[in-house]
Formats: sequence, C-alpha cells, structure tokens
Amino acid sequence: MEQKPVVILLGGSGFIGSHLARDFAQKNWRVIVVTRFPDQTRDKLGPGIETLAALAHLDPSVQPDLLINLAGASVGEGRWNTARKRTLLASRQGPTQQITQWLKRHAHKPRLIIQASAVGFYGNGSRQQWQARCNESSAPQDVFVSRLCQLWEASAQELHRESGVPVAICRLGVVLGKGGGILPQLLKPVRLGIGRIGSGQQPVCWIHMDDVVAAIQFIAQQPVDQPWRVFNLTAPQATTQQDFAQTAARLLHRKLWLSLPAGLMRTAMGEQADLVLDGQYVEPARLLAEGYRFHYPTLDAALENLLKG
Repeated sequence: MEQKPVVILLGGSGFIGSHLARDFAQKNWRVIVVTRFPDQTRDKLGPGIETLAALAHLDPSVQPDLLINLAGASVGEGRWNTARKRTLLASRQGPTQQITQWLKRHAHKPRLIIQASAVGFYGNGSRQQWQARCNESSAPQDVFVSRLCQLWEASAQELHRESGVPVAICRLGVVLGKGGGILPQLLKPVRLGIGRIGSGQQPVCWIHMDDVVAAIQFIAQQPVDQPWRVFNLTAPQATTQQDFAQTAARLLHRKLWLSLPAGLMRTAMGEQADLVLDGQYVEPARLLAEGYRFHYPTLDAALENLLKG
C-alpha cells in the first residue's frame, strides 16, 4: 500500500488551521495536529486527523513531508498593553523555537516548512502612503504590528539556519471565511448601519478562506528551488473600508447611515485602532507570478459566497 504524505500542523485547532487540516485530510494526507488541547481538537476536527500535545510526542519513525506553523495569538483580541504585547510575541516565537529544537533531535526532516506571518509586516501606512502598493520585497516599518511580524519571521530565519530546511513565509491578509474568524466583527457595524469608520479610505487587504487553503496547497506542491521564499496571501483586488461596508450592506440589504470618527476609535482602542484606521495595499505578486489562480479575486464574489444562505 502506498504511504500517505505526512503534514504536521501547529495551530491546527484555529480558524485557518482547522480548514487546512480538513483539506489535507480530504486530499489523502496523513494529518498530525500539534495542539495544547489534543482531545478537544480531535473532537472538533473529526475522524482521520491525529492530534498530539507536543512535537516531542511524535513517533521518531514518522517522516514528515511538510510542516506548517500557524501558531500565534490574535492581534485583534485584547488591549495592546505591555503584557498583551509580550503574549503576542511569545505565542509566535515560542512555537517556532520549539520546532527548531525538535528538528535537531528528529532524524527525518520535512521537505518544506510553511510559516505564517501577516501583511502587518509592511506596517499600517499613514494616509499619505495609501496609494503605494506593497509586494514581497517592500520594506517593513517601525510600528508595533510590523515589529511583531519582523520578529516572528526572524524566528523562522533562525529555524532555517539551524535546520537547513527550506521555509516559505505566508504573509496573510484579513481572512474572510464562514463559521468564525474576523468576518462577523467586520459585518457587525454594517448590520448597525455604520458605513464609514474614520476616513473610510483606508485599505483593506482581504482574502477568502478557500484561497488561503488553496494557496498553501499550491505552495506546498511547488518545486522547492529556493531555501527562503515569501508570499503575500491577499486577493488581487484590495478594497477600502468604506467600499467593503457598502458591498456588504448591499448583499445584506442594509442601509448605511452612520459613521464612526477616528478620534472616537482611538479613544476606545488606543494604539490598536491602527488596525482599523490605517492600512496598506498589499499585492500577491509572487503567487500571481508563479501561476496561482484565485477562486475569489473580487470582493463582490467573495462576500456573495460567504453571505448567501
């Protein structure tokens, strides 16, 4: 009997990870999810997916083809005080450092490691920068969310140097999917009639969950011809916050008649308001250049799929 390819997934119990785990299982991979809550995760993900409490518990004879690390606490949850910032960093660096140590002991190394990051790497540009287009070679900025991503990716670079395993970085945009994630939060103001937040012209770099899963599958199947690659996982058609609200309102049959001033948002959220009031246009240049075809390249198509029924 032909052996199934093996994928090890950290962060597999989260919103993106659970979709990815099920997709790999459906494609006849052996899926091993490393999670702090193996029993609950096994029940959540369903049959055919294995769970472990730690990489150290993996049978030494297992020969993984692919390792995907999605682990990291949400930047959208919890006020960005000093303690929360430490948690956000530790939840990203810790798992990556654990992978590095595990690879030193495990005889069978994966062909490729796919490491999550975020388009926050490019910072939340001010209004003067909103017309610029970022690609994978664009520079980071000296703001918290960018520094967080830089340190996250630096841990992955150390992993690569220590293990020699090629790494593909996936800088994720705002992931829109059914059954969780940030979409309900984005739709809540629309349902309340709120259209513009701040200027409304701030960029929103989004991507449909189906394209996140398919793009990661695409990257996993590409020949590994470079030891370090970076991919932006965003839809080709970025939008503005106001356009997002108007598109959602049309599909939900809601009227928009209110706006939220930037000052109110900054009073309520502090530094974290940058996530809502600022942004960057980030292009999936490398994915497009390598031939990936998006299932949902436009916001209209994505939201119509997600909001129907």
